[in-house]
Amino acid sequence: MLNQTLYRGVQKWLLLGVAGALTLNVGVAAAADSHATPESIQKADIKLPIHNYIAEFGGVEGVKALIDTFVSKVAADPHINVYFAKTNIPHLKYELTQQVCEIVGGPCTYTGQNMTQAHQGLQVTTAAFNYLAQDMIDAMDERGIPIRAQNYLLRQLAAMEPEVVTAKGPLG
Repeated sequence: MLNQTLYRGVQKWLLLGVAGALTLNVGVAAAADSHATPESIQKADIKLPIHNYIAEFGGVEGVKALIDTFVSKVAADPHINVYFAKTNIPHLKYELTQQVCEIVGGPCTYTGQNMTQAHQGLQVTTAAFNYLAQDMIDAMDERGIPIRAQNYLLRQLAAMEPEVVTAKGPLG
């Protein structure tokens, strides 16, 4: 129990600490076997080098299962499910799968909107962003994804915070 708490603390620190430091999309290197393109990297708002963690996530099917678990947790989360009330859930799952698969070095290419476009008008607060991150942590724990791979994905997602958080609010 102590180790899990320690890891979760590290994950939360990464989420909160890295987000504020990274706001520019610098030249991002992709893993050698990744299908990432400069255009897809920019659309996915990937700001850190892409490393190959696809095996740790269980391949493309593992990423898809992670996203299914994650979206179920978000739907059940009373703190943030209102943001998704009018969302096309199958389309959301597809886009998230492509984005996460690309981020973890898989054979996917994200073609969706960039994070600014995708979250325009949603008035996402810092608190909502952090609840979403906790739902992802819980989904990764449930899927048995190794902590090192979890921390890698969380660092990548934390770097997107400036494009996602668009409103001040409670704790935000």
